[in-house]
Amino acid sequence: MTRVPITRAGYRRLLRELTFLRRVVRPQVLDDLREARALGISTDNQQYLLARERWLVLDRKIRDLEEQLSQCEIFAGRKFFVNRMGFGAIALVQNVATGQVHSFQLVGPHESDAANGRLAIDSPLGAALLDRREGEEVVVTAPGGLRTYRLLAIELL
Repeated sequence: MTRVPITRAGYRRLLRELTFLRRVVRPQVLDDLREARALGISTDNQQYLLARERWLVLDRKIRDLEEQLSQCEIFAGRKFFVNRMGFGAIALVQNVATGQVHSFQLVGPHESDAANGRLAIDSPLGAALLDRREGEEVVVTAPGGLRTYRLLAIELL
């Protein structure tokens, strides 16, 4: 089994979500399912069918979270050189063509959210930035074509 890197904060967030689903949402969904089942189990009982579907979706979500957490390996400290881009570090990058500057933290795939500045290390840009130094340029193959980025600064957490 391949271990997936994750930050402590990301691991805690996934664990909180799993706990919430198990302790709060699951009992509510089970109550709804019991009420709907009391009216009869048939294809005419739409309330039962909806409650059953909600239960299946919730069960699938809980299993997915459990699987994600079982694959995670928490990276507590720096396992890379200080002057190189590594897991958990924040990169200030500039798109060479447009001049736009973005800030991204390199995180694991389970906690990535590019819109909020959290970039997975296995994404095209994340993989290209990994182990780079300040001032280096990287070329990334994106769906829209090749893009060149310059690593302006590295901030360690």
